[in-house]
Amino acid sequence: MNRALISKVGWRLLNNVDSLWARVLRSKYKVGEIQDRAWLTPKGTWSSTWRSICVGLREVISGGVSWVPGDGQQTRFWLDSWLIPEPLLGWASGQVPQGEQGKVLADYWIEGAATVHASDLHYHASNSESSLPPRFQTAHLENRDSETIPSDSRRFRFRFRFRSEKRSSTGDSMLPSSFRSQFYIVRSAYALLSQEETPLPSMDRFFDRIWRVMAPERVRYFLWLVGHQAIMSNVERVRRHLGDTAVCQVCKGADESIIHILRDCPAMEGIWRRLVPPRERQYFFAKSIMEWLFDNLGSRKEQGSEDWPTLFSVAVWWSWKWRCMNVFGESGKCRDRVRFLKDMAAEVTNAHALARGNQGGQPRVERIISWKRPREGWVKLSTDGASRGNPGPAAAGGVVRGEDGTWLGGFALRIGICSAPLAELWGVYYGLLIAWEKGYRRVELEVDSELVVGFLRSGVSDAHPLAFLVRMCHGFISRDWLVRVTHVYREANRLADGLANYAFTLQLGILSFDYCPDVVHSIMLADINGTAVPRFIRL
Repeated sequence: MNRALISKVGWRLLNNVDSLWARVLRSKYKVGEIQDRAWLTPKGTWSSTWRSICVGLREVISGGVSWVPGDGQQTRFWLDSWLIPEPLLGWASGQVPQGEQGKVLADYWIEGAATVHASDLHYHASNSESSLPPRFQTAHLENRDSETIPSDSRRFRFRFRFRSEKRSSTGDSMLPSSFRSQFYIVRSAYALLSQEETPLPSMDRFFDRIWRVMAPERVRYFLWLVGHQAIMSNVERVRRHLGDTAVCQVCKGADESIIHILRDCPAMEGIWRRLVPPRERQYFFAKSIMEWLFDNLGSRKEQGSEDWPTLFSVAVWWSWKWRCMNVFGESGKCRDRVRFLKDMAAEVTNAHALARGNQGGQPRVERIISWKRPREGWVKLSTDGASRGNPGPAAAGGVVRGEDGTWLGGFALRIGICSAPLAELWGVYYGLLIAWEKGYRRVELEVDSELVVGFLRSGVSDAHPLAFLVRMCHGFISRDWLVRVTHVYREANRLADGLANYAFTLQLGILSFDYCPDVVHSIMLADINGTAVPRFIRL
């Protein structure tokens, strides 16, 4: 990345020739043309800044420049990239004389005809015209010896004509040919430098294992630091010139690297040998730190009743903590560190199991769910709302049915953009409005959103963003009629759900139905016939 950044300074040096800083550097270091790389040869008198600029010029710019001809005095016909993305010398059918190779475009200028002529070039037939830059157009394309040369590598004689007359006042200009833009972009320079390097392996799976391990948050964060090689060992302190010695202060027998602290130091090696089965010790102690972490955080070895990734994580964390306590003279007494680690791992495992139980980890049971008919003298109002995105495009639907399940009225509402609870409340509001206008005074209202049912039963504060619509629904419910609000599962609310989905195909606004629409007629018949759907629910 540093080379990509500094190469942009070199690019400005070659193009902004009138700038004061560019004139100073050009005069001091005898800057020449980019085609002549002799002035880029390092010298002992160069400053560190100029050395860095020349690195960018040599490694990025000199190999990735194309030319746009003007007067043709700078662009070399055979050796520069100006017509195609590479020099024409590689496409010559024969040996180009040494004296010809250094000629510029102006040397091939035919006075009076305003053409540049070169013969005997190999070029792919299908690309011969499409690859020409906008400044040129093909004036003549003659196929020679096509019967003796393969069709994919024929010899052609090219004659190119400038679209404008030759103007000596307009010089040739450079473009970054290897980039995807006509401007010099650092990102493109970096891509050019790194295109031949071996890509770095993805670390997503490695860090995914770290954050999924069953361990306290501070332990996972410590493992993340270890994965980034960000632990301040003595080796790292010496590298940063913060210490004088890299020797481990605990064992005094080796350099204190991260893997030495966590595994190879005798203070921890004995503990690991008691935790790891004998048949696995050889591989356990032979791996590099990244392999060591990745394999042990993902495996499922059982050591007694503890889960191995949890036990391993806790042991790694305490190995660092014990090391810090020893270095800073705060070593505590622990009769059996192995038993201590196992107890800590068991405590973590039990805590996670208890947390899962409190979050509703109890087993589910299967129940058969179906729509139930209203009681005698009552009608049932089923409403539903949907939002694709939450917030996103939203719609609502509802239906009023009698004691035998017959259709008494319904609606489909295309709302616009809103959240799912707001769509549910709009469905309730318009459902109550239709039921009231049709004269029904005993209504069972069924909604499949527990949140909305809670709003309708207990209300919300005035500061709640949905308070206005909840109050409107309460205004209907408090009228001179009986409305019972009930929560049902979605499987018992399929008809209202179908109307809400159908509303997505309509224009904005509400559409009421005196008869059941064909798109949901099959659902209504299934409800009347008592069709049930299984669902797993918590007791």
